[in-house]
Amino acid sequence: MSESPPCRSLRAGVFTLVCASLSAIGHAVSSGQDVPLSGLLLGGALVWAMAWASTTRRSGLWALTARMLWGQFALHVTFSVAQGWGGGHGDHGVGEMAAQSMSAWAMIAMHVVMALMSAWWLRLGEDALFAFLGFMALSLVPLLLVVGALSRPEPVTAPRFIPLDRPLPAGPSVLRHTRVLRGPPVLLAA
Repeated sequence: MSESPPCRSLRAGVFTLVCASLSAIGHAVSSGQDVPLSGLLLGGALVWAMAWASTTRRSGLWALTARMLWGQFALHVTFSVAQGWGGGHGDHGVGEMAAQSMSAWAMIAMHVVMALMSAWWLRLGEDALFAFLGFMALSLVPLLLVVGALSRPEPVTAPRFIPLDRPLPAGPSVLRHTRVLRGPPVLLAA
């Protein structure tokens, strides 16, 4: 399943969505500024490319955690650069911004916590997905074998016509209780 291109794209998309959204929330809370849309799109594209390249097979928890840490680092750098371009909302004063922002170590800790949460959550989701697919495969195979073993219906044969040289069978007419409604409408007398 994991090697098909649609499935790889889906898994990479879910990975990117979780990684980028949690990172953007943590970065915005830590810095006191919103993450601009351009930074979010650029960081998301970077993480999606990395995730798509690494979804050739199912990952263990440690490999998933390492990828999440790398993704959080890449997103931190991308978001910081995008905020430096002036992409954040400038509604706050400079003193207010400095009071709201956290230290660099607190921001790094926030990104590490987001990476660990994301890795744990994605690992549980991936385990559930593969367990469900395994269950469906084990359930559908016997059902398909039973359906395949059932007898097939007889093919429909072409209708047989009675030759005109033979007399019709005697007996009551099949259509004797029918009413003929064809013809011109009945004229009402005035």
